[in-house]
Amino acid sequence: MELSFPDVRPCGPGQLGDILAIEQEAIACLERPDLLRRNTVEMWETCLQPPHLCLGAWAGEELVGFAVMYVPQPGEGEDLSVLLSKIDASAYTSANFKICIVRPQWRGRGLQVLLGKHLGREARARGIDLLCATASPYNKPSVHSLLTLGYQTDHLLTKYGYERMLFYCVNFDIRI
Repeated sequence: MELSFPDVRPCGPGQLGDILAIEQEAIACLERPDLLRRNTVEMWETCLQPPHLCLGAWAGEELVGFAVMYVPQPGEGEDLSVLLSKIDASAYTSANFKICIVRPQWRGRGLQVLLGKHLGREARARGIDLLCATASPYNKPSVHSLLTLGYQTDHLLTKYGYERMLFYCVNFDIRI
């Protein structure tokens, strides 16, 4: 059963403090902190500005989770699509499903998938037809969420100093 919040909406710079707190909570609960990459404050500030999109899941006035669609800019080195080996990414307009973090007490309720579906809808509305993501192969909840959303696995790579699995979703086979 899909969890539906009354409010999934974009986050902006005003939510930076909440996002940093949720990231810290999530990392503190992990047996293996390498399963989730900590972003710099500068990266979070970038993610909260167009052309990127950060969607939040809200329970009342509390931000309980968020997901980021990152639109790489030429030359910045963040474009995951150039790393794909199973498809020719040059035929698509791409972005990264950069991260999804849910407060520990809200896990297990389908929020990663819910936020991923909303990001897929927004990507499609913006003319983006390829989303890429990475996850630690040992981060079973994230891998499961990506597969549930219809992402395909490409290959293992070393990214952010750790082994990661590269995923992609073309023309949004995302089950939305």
